[in-house]
Amino acid sequence: MEFDDVTGLLKHPAWRLLCAENAPLVLAFCATVFVDENERGVPEAVLVSRLDDQLYDLNERALGPYPRPASEYLTEWTNSGWLRKYYPPGEDEPHFDATSALEKAVAWVRALPARSFIGTESRLSTIVDLLRQMAFGTETDPQARIDELSRERDLIDAQIAQLRAGDVEVLSPVALLDRYQQVESTAVELLRDFREVEANLRELDRRLRQDVAMADGGKGDLLAAFLMDREMIAESDQGRSFQAFFDYLLSAQRQEELRDLLEQVNRLPQLDGKTNRNLLKIPRAWLQAAESTQDTVRQLTEQLRRFLTDRGREEDRRVLALTRSIQRLVTELVRDGHRDLPGMDLEVPQVELVLPMERRLYMPVERVELDSTAGEASGETDVDVSELFAGVHVDGEALAAQVLALLEESPSGQANLAAVVDRHPLTLGLAELLTYFQLERPGLDVVIDPDHSHDLVYERVNAPERTVATVPQVTFVLNEGGMAAGKEGQA
Repeated sequence: MEFDDVTGLLKHPAWRLLCAENAPLVLAFCATVFVDENERGVPEAVLVSRLDDQLYDLNERALGPYPRPASEYLTEWTNSGWLRKYYPPGEDEPHFDATSALEKAVAWVRALPARSFIGTESRLSTIVDLLRQMAFGTETDPQARIDELSRERDLIDAQIAQLRAGDVEVLSPVALLDRYQQVESTAVELLRDFREVEANLRELDRRLRQDVAMADGGKGDLLAAFLMDREMIAESDQGRSFQAFFDYLLSAQRQEELRDLLEQVNRLPQLDGKTNRNLLKIPRAWLQAAESTQDTVRQLTEQLRRFLTDRGREEDRRVLALTRSIQRLVTELVRDGHRDLPGMDLEVPQVELVLPMERRLYMPVERVELDSTAGEASGETDVDVSELFAGVHVDGEALAAQVLALLEESPSGQANLAAVVDRHPLTLGLAELLTYFQLERPGLDVVIDPDHSHDLVYERVNAPERTVATVPQVTFVLNEGGMAAGKEGQA
């Protein structure tokens, strides 16, 4: 701890509370209401009434004087950063809640008196368990983790054997009290941590409101800054731990288990007269504190949504004003006799609508296998394919020109048959497809790979059906002279 750090803490609200003249009143009253009873969001009328009763009792017992009204004390404590005054959504009466600084001051003062019993054994056991979890929770060697689990299994087996033999070992009253005090202190610390997380989120909300009030730029910069701060809090160690704890609380089964355990512990005869009944309310208090923190996050989101909506309306009004000014200018030019008005052509996007009843019904696809080895199997060298071309004339030169045009656009100078058919769908059916296999043009090579094949779908000639043809892999390659040949074909 450095001297400069301690000097800076002198301005902390918790430090100023401990040095305040009426610190006993603030600590005693606020600790009872906001810590012991775990009240959150107390209405002003209720808090003023309770403080009035407290002031009257102190003045009657000559522990004062406290001459001012209760409302003035609450205002002073709020301005000092010990209480938070706010208006819940949909209500016009202010509410009060304790701040993180007040919680820290109360915890420090409560730790000052000497305690008749200080438990150490349970905390040592907790430390050892946590160290064991960290050591073996990060172990990447499977055998090391197996050895640890085997050791734990052997311990459990030994305990089971001990119980079956009738040897039941129970915790002593001292050990029970030790563990109970640790549970109680940890539960209260959790509630205090919730208020600190909520305070961090409220600070983010305060900065956001300031940025919104002073923002004169676009929405993007402010939105990016807000999301970065929000993500920084959520991804911090504190934020991740809070989210994991909140997810744990959302489990109804775990809540019921926690309540049952607390009730069972409070009924133990060894702890008779030493338990705190308020500890039974801890699960509900945790859930309320977590929901209050989540409400703060929702308020941040709502504040951002209102800002974006307002900015959107301002931009809409600005666009409408510019449009009307242009309309007035054009009207004045036309009225003055100007015919050649400045302007520009815009490509307006259009959506093509196709009604369901306009679509053609599904037709089964007929699959055709092209077997180039049919002639070899029958011993024939020539196969008559004249029927495939009967009544259909395919212009091979036009197909070659299409292929060359596509090859000129390709950086590699290559294209397969599927790409050509995709660019130029078949219109003459199977005859046109077979013509691609027989293209002969200077500068164009046709490479056929019979070991690989793929399916091509095309429309049948003079028929509504579609056909799937399984053809070998065909690749068109542009060689030397191909560019010039392509240009001559286009000419």
